[in-house]
Amino acid sequence: MKKMVRLSFLLVVLIALLASCQSTVSVDRLSSDTDIDLSGNWNDTDIRLVASSLVADSLNSPWVDKFRMKNMKNPVVIVGSFLNRSSEHIDTSIIAKRYEMELINSGKIDMVADVSFRATVRDEREEQQYFASESTAKALGKEIGADYLLQGSVRTNLDQVSGKSIRTYYVSAELIDIETNQKVWVGEETIKKMIKQSKYKY
Repeated sequence: MKKMVRLSFLLVVLIALLASCQSTVSVDRLSSDTDIDLSGNWNDTDIRLVASSLVADSLNSPWVDKFRMKNMKNPVVIVGSFLNRSSEHIDTSIIAKRYEMELINSGKIDMVADVSFRATVRDEREEQQYFASESTAKALGKEIGADYLLQGSVRTNLDQVSGKSIRTYYVSAELIDIETNQKVWVGEETIKKMIKQSKYKY
C-alpha cells in the first residue's frame, strides 16, 4: 500500500515538473515595415532597402529615357536569375519579386512573365485552342518580346574578432539588352552590419 502511495506521489511530482517545463508561446503582430534585426543575418528590412535603392538607381539612369524617346513606348523587361553567392541561405527570389514589383509600379517599365511562370501561361493558352470558345480563346504567337533581361547576385563578406563581427552584403543587379548583349545599367547596394555577441551567457 505504501508502495502505491509513493508511486502515486512520484507520478504527481513528475507531471508537475513536466508541466512547469513546458514553454509558453507569445506572438506580437508587427507592422510589415518595422525594422527588426535579431541575428544580424539577412532579413526583410534588408530586402526592402536594397530593392528600393536599386530600383531608384535604375530608373534614374539614362537608359530608360533613351529607350522611350527612340521607341515611343516603355521598355519591356524580363527577370532572369538572382544568384545567391553569399555564405548564408538567402531566398533571392524574394529580392527579384520585390524589384519586379517596384519597377512595374513606377509606370516607366513593362514586365513580361519570367521562365517559371511563362510555361504555365503557354500551357493555358494552348488548352484554350481546344477547350475555350473561338471568341474567347487567346491567340498563339502574340507574346511580347522582352527588350532587357534583369539579373543579379548577392555576395557577403565577414570580418570578425573577439565577439564582434562586421557582416557586409553586396547586392548587384544589371540590365542587359537582349538583342545586343549590351549592359545598359549596372547597380550595387551595400548593407553593412556590426554584430556584438557576449562570450558569456547567464
